[in-house]
Amino acid sequence: MGVSEDIDWLKGDESLGKIFRLISEKGAINLRTIKELCGSEDWWPVKSYARALVDRGLVTKNENGYTLTEEGIKVRESLKAMEYFQKI
Repeated sequence: MGVSEDIDWLKGDESLGKIFRLISEKGAINLRTIKELCGSEDWWPVKSYARALVDRGLVTKNENGYTLTEEGIKVRESLKAMEYFQKI
């Protein structure tokens, strides 16, 4: 997938985009923290979204938690640039 397709995919689901944003802002973040920051009472949606991000190749899971992959970093930088240009 390309960056533009990944951005469209993230924009297609607000919760998915929110979890991606949390991971990109916080760096290595564990599932418990994501759940707390999202205000979710149930684990399953948070786990499902995190798994979808891993499956998409935007995020990786390691001993420190969830972090962005190289592709995820490209998507984050593109989103930042788009937000900047939208403000102009």
